[in-house]
Amino acid sequence: MNEMPTNPDSEEQNGEERYAQWMSEHPEIEISPENLRECEPEIAEFEEIVAQFESTYSLEELHLISDLTSEEAPHHPLREPAKVALLPIVEKLTILRRETNISSEKHSELMAKYKNLSRAVGIINNNKVDHNR
Repeated sequence: MNEMPTNPDSEEQNGEERYAQWMSEHPEIEISPENLRECEPEIAEFEEIVAQFESTYSLEELHLISDLTSEEAPHHPLREPAKVALLPIVEKLTILRRETNISSEKHSELMAKYKNLSRAVGIINNNKVDHNR
C-alpha cells in the first residue's frame, strides 16, 4: 500500500496530494454559514494569482522539463520558483472553501485551474518530471 508523503515539499506528491497535505496540516475552523464571507472578491484574488503565475511562468516551457533528479530539482531556475509560486494558490483555494460561501461546483472549477498549473510543474518520479498527475 502506498503511503502519502508527509513533507509538503516532497517531489513525490502530485497536486491533489499537495492540496490534501496542506489541508491536513491546517485544521479546519468551522465557520457558521451566516458568517461566511462573500466568495466573489476572493475568487477575483484567486484568478489574479493564477494570471500572475501564468504570465510569470510559461506552462509550455514547464511542460518541456522532462529529465530532472530530486537533487537537481531545488536548483532548477524555472521549475523551482514555479513550484513555490503554487503555494499561495493552494492557500487561496483553502480559504475559499473554508471561509467563503463558494459553491462546491465553483470550487471544483478553480481546483481544476490549480491542477492545470500543478501538472505543468509536475512531480519528480524516477528522475523524470511527471506532468500527468
